[in-house]
Amino acid sequence: MAGSFLEVASLTDVGNVRRYNEDSIAVDAANGIVALADGMGGHRAGEVASRMATDTLVSGLAAATRTFETRVRQHAPLLALSQSINRANRLIHDAGKVDARYRGMGTTLAAAVFHDNKVTLAHVGDSRVYRVRGGQLALLTRDDSLLRDQVELGVISASEARRSHNRSLVTRALGIEDRVAPHLADDAALPGDVYVLCSDGLNDMVEDADIELIVASLSANLPLAATHLVQAAKDNGGYDNVSVILAKVTGPFPARAPGWWARLRAWLARLTGTR
Repeated sequence: MAGSFLEVASLTDVGNVRRYNEDSIAVDAANGIVALADGMGGHRAGEVASRMATDTLVSGLAAATRTFETRVRQHAPLLALSQSINRANRLIHDAGKVDARYRGMGTTLAAAVFHDNKVTLAHVGDSRVYRVRGGQLALLTRDDSLLRDQVELGVISASEARRSHNRSLVTRALGIEDRVAPHLADDAALPGDVYVLCSDGLNDMVEDADIELIVASLSANLPLAATHLVQAAKDNGGYDNVSVILAKVTGPFPARAPGWWARLRAWLARLTGTR
């Protein structure tokens, strides 16, 4: 079970300025699933969108992970993540069409599924996934944001982007269109690695070097590390909701070989040409 190789701590906070917390986090450590969303929309619609995203994603993936070992397809986690994200996207998009209170609502998303000594990552928008390995922080995602595009085109500098008032302008989100194309990737997960999922309320307020220092020095106490990260964001202004999930790999977790009944079913499926 995933819970035997994965330690998870998570924390979300309204911050110093906002009245409501429109972030949502969901953890299913037993199945190796973590997800974080940062909602947007009036009348607290962002709160609805982010909760719909994380609940739909985790519930759908929990069922899918139980079939990973018996599937012939090598990329089952990637496919399951993509399908679950688009299911959540449709639900959010449809809710916005039938209820005026939720019109135009959307949410970012960052998610990870741990399976077979790797982690499958997905993200949409500017919520991020980092990895701390050997005390070194690495950003594993690219923000879908206007500022990121401008920095890469050389229109503005990275330091100017950090001071810009347009930091929240994302170029991709769940719920805006009837379909969404998530960014998907696999990463080899090694014992001792700590994966950091966060909303922009954290990384906009806390420098990467400080995230690295906090996680690396407190990796033996993940709840304390999560508390320090959120408090650092609030100490630096806390202008947005702040959310973080820390997932630490505590040991190897190779996929279990399918039992004889699963192998027989797979053989019969190939023989008859069924799925």
